[in-house]
Amino acid sequence: MGTDIWFYVEKKHYRREYQWTNGSLVEIPKSEKELKDTARWVSEDHWKVNPNYHLYPEERAAQLIQINPYQFYSGVRNYDLFGILSNTRNDRNLKYIAAPRGLPTDLSPELLQVALESKDDFYDHSWLLLEELMQFNWDERFYCDTFMEYRQVKQICSDFIDETIPKLAVLGEPQDVRVIFWFG
Repeated sequence: MGTDIWFYVEKKHYRREYQWTNGSLVEIPKSEKELKDTARWVSEDHWKVNPNYHLYPEERAAQLIQINPYQFYSGVRNYDLFGILSNTRNDRNLKYIAAPRGLPTDLSPELLQVALESKDDFYDHSWLLLEELMQFNWDERFYCDTFMEYRQVKQICSDFIDETIPKLAVLGEPQDVRVIFWFG
C-alpha cells in the first residue's frame, strides 16, 4: 500500500463594512489590526453532504465531503512532492518547505469537520501558505540513486508547479491563501 495526500485550500477573508454616504455605498476605513482581527479562513473547496454521515453514524464520518477532491491538486501519488511539502516520505532527503505543523487552530468549519473524522491512518497533518510555495526553490537539483543521475525538482513536481500553484495564485494574495493537507 502507498501513501496518498488529502489536499484542501482555504482563503483568508476580511470583514469589511460599508455605509451610505451622499447616495453612494462607501467602505468604512479600518486599521490593519481591525481587519486582521476580524479575518476568517474560509474553505475554497466545494462541498456536498456525505450520505454516510446519516447512514452510518457509528463510523463518525464527516458531514461534508468534497465534490471534486482534485479541484486544486490532481491527487497524483508523488513522494518527492510529499517530501518537499512536509518531509513526508522524503526518501531522497530533498530540501523541504516545513516539517509537519499539525492543523491550524483557525481552521474553517467545513474543513474542521473533515479533519476530525475518525481515521486512524491519517498522519503528518500540516499547512503551508501560498507565499511559502512560491518562495521555495523549485529549480533545486538532486542526485537520484535509483536512476544514477541528477534530476531537477521542477521536473518531478511539474504537475504541482504548473497546475496547482497557478490555481492557488488566482484566489488571492499569497499570504491569504493556504493549503491544508495530511497523508494516509
